[in-house]
Amino acid sequence: MIRPWEKADTKAVAEIEARSFPDPWSERMLSESLDVPAFKGFVYEDGGEIIGYIGFILPEDAEIALIAVREDRRRGGIGEKLLMHALEQAKEGGAKNVFLEVRQSNYAARALYEKNGFVPVYVRKRYYLNGEDALVMVRSLL
Repeated sequence: MIRPWEKADTKAVAEIEARSFPDPWSERMLSESLDVPAFKGFVYEDGGEIIGYIGFILPEDAEIALIAVREDRRRGGIGEKLLMHALEQAKEGGAKNVFLEVRQSNYAARALYEKNGFVPVYVRKRYYLNGEDALVMVRSLL
């Protein structure tokens, strides 16, 4: 089930975030993001347990800031469900486009995004803390 991300979910989200990325958002950063009116967050819950999450910023164009699924539940369609939910919410919120950044080496995520209509637009050199480039991708919602 996908539902809005609540403050009480932040610890579980932070645990997934820490296991998913080499430079994860801290629990404090994740919690504070919920205080920003433009930030929209959703979690995927199964049996009362947080399995994945997505967070995006919804000004004129939306930007997906966070998305991850617990490692033992990956490749089961949860990430795609979260992504599609965020795209629907962004469209309802008036966004015309959705942007995101992904590590050049994250082929699984890139394949998910491309499968769902995202196209690469440019590279941000040395974007991540380890010096890796980020691929900026966009999808039109029109």
